[in-house]
Amino acid sequence: MKYRFTFYMILVALAYAEAPESALAAPATKATPPAAAPVVIDRIEASVNLALVLRSDLDRFRHTIKLRKQLDPLFSGTALATKGERATDSEIAQFLINERLIAQQFPVSDAEVEQEINSIQANNHIDRETLKRALSEQGFAFEEYFELIRMSASKRNLIDRDIRTKVAVSDDDVKNYFYNHFTRSSSTPLSYKLQIISVATRNYKSLGAARDVAQRAVSALKSGEQFEEVAKQMSDHASASSGGDLGVVTEDEMSPLIREQVKKLKIGQVSDVFGGASAGAFNIIRLVDVKSGENDRFEKAKEEIRNQLAAGEYQHQISLWLERQQQKAFIHQAGDAATAGLSTQPSSTNTR
Repeated sequence: MKYRFTFYMILVALAYAEAPESALAAPATKATPPAAAPVVIDRIEASVNLALVLRSDLDRFRHTIKLRKQLDPLFSGTALATKGERATDSEIAQFLINERLIAQQFPVSDAEVEQEINSIQANNHIDRETLKRALSEQGFAFEEYFELIRMSASKRNLIDRDIRTKVAVSDDDVKNYFYNHFTRSSSTPLSYKLQIISVATRNYKSLGAARDVAQRAVSALKSGEQFEEVAKQMSDHASASSGGDLGVVTEDEMSPLIREQVKKLKIGQVSDVFGGASAGAFNIIRLVDVKSGENDRFEKAKEEIRNQLAAGEYQHQISLWLERQQQKAFIHQAGDAATAGLSTQPSSTNTR
């Protein structure tokens, strides 16, 4: 939940010109020299449960982008990483707000950061001075490296403790991606392994009665019953005794009605009820597998596809996690519409 407070938090240092002694002794009627204008030395861009995101944090983000790509498990490969220094202040501020949320839920102590850096040094056979010198040569301070290591550790803890168990990429997911993206422009014909449940309208007193049976079959499948068992119990198709198995067929061997449904399915999915009086039956199709003559190409590409799908799912699950945290957090960004108001109290519409 975002609480919108009607204030701008700005840190300023006022620089005053020092008046000469002669000015102090001047007649009272002489005008006093005007004070120098305020100078903004930093500005608060956002607050997250009272943790601040400063203008200097945005500047530091831009400065350390190259280092972030090396250390941050949730930064490299993102749209923000691609934009780099061209990213807007708002985009960077939102990223840093998310970092504050992660750090608050998965804090990492100085001692833990030191332990990780020591491990990095040991693995690379370097001492602290060599590390600092290498960072300096790239234009980075050791303190910047230290804080990025801390943040990276927080993000890995988020992944290990809350995200990893939610990410699963099945073999069917990999195949679906391959056949929908890698072979779309290929001329190699595809074959489809199918199962069917078919409720013949002629076997029932009315069209509605046949439709009801087909809908009960769908309900049984959704409740977890195996397609084969439902087919044996409810299908009127010749394949019912074998669990609705149609074997492997090409697109040319399918009826237009079935082909249309198969094109909508991913491997493992079951269609909605289709057909009716004109088809002589209400049908349900399950796409069991897809085959082609490009098995060698698939074997070479499948691990790359699996990693790509997993990376996308990690980002999706992290986005869901952040959304949940944002709903519970007190977040304010400079420029929120509510800051233009006069009241200093949260709006009743923004509290729960």
